[in-house]
Amino acid sequence: MGHMKKILALIAFSFLFASNASAREGLVDLTSNSVSCKGISIYQDGYYKVTGRCDGLTYPYETTYNKYVLWGKTAGRGEMVRIAEIDKGYFSGNIANSFEAMYVTAEKNGLVRKASDKQVLSGKVAAFSFDKSQITTAPTTATTIPTTPSTTSKVTTINSSTAGTVIGKIVSSLLVVILVIVGLAIGASLLFRSRGSVSH
Repeated sequence: MGHMKKILALIAFSFLFASNASAREGLVDLTSNSVSCKGISIYQDGYYKVTGRCDGLTYPYETTYNKYVLWGKTAGRGEMVRIAEIDKGYFSGNIANSFEAMYVTAEKNGLVRKASDKQVLSGKVAAFSFDKSQITTAPTTATTIPTTPSTTSKVTTINSSTAGTVIGKIVSSLLVVILVIVGLAIGASLLFRSRGSVSH
């Protein structure tokens, strides 16, 4: 029985560790009934760079609470660390600590270091999936035009007008070539006649 408890504890620990390890870099998704924030978190140069956009925020939230701030809750100590102020719906900031959850709060000042109790929404980061077996390609579908009498006549008209245009260009080109050849032939014959009349 004791051995079974150890195995279950180990599985639970590895699951929690894996979810925390992968939950800091990925797609940001914070949603409530009326507000939604979407973004991305990337680990680079020793920081998690978090960028995105919110929709549905109202200004002001309450009388003097007219700023919104994005926070990350640290994985180890559970502290709320400021990531960025949300300015006109957009946010972009850094957090050095690994985090397990994200929050948006309404604040009197966008540069505060401690979160107020005016929590607007919360959520987590969905880890990127690099599993190539899950990649799907969109099926190619051929579009067919329904053949009703009206569409058939329209298609025929379009095809005949296009063919007529091409044939017209070919005929006009041939006429120009024929005219040039005829002009050269007449000019050559006149030249030979004038030479023949001079020699007599």
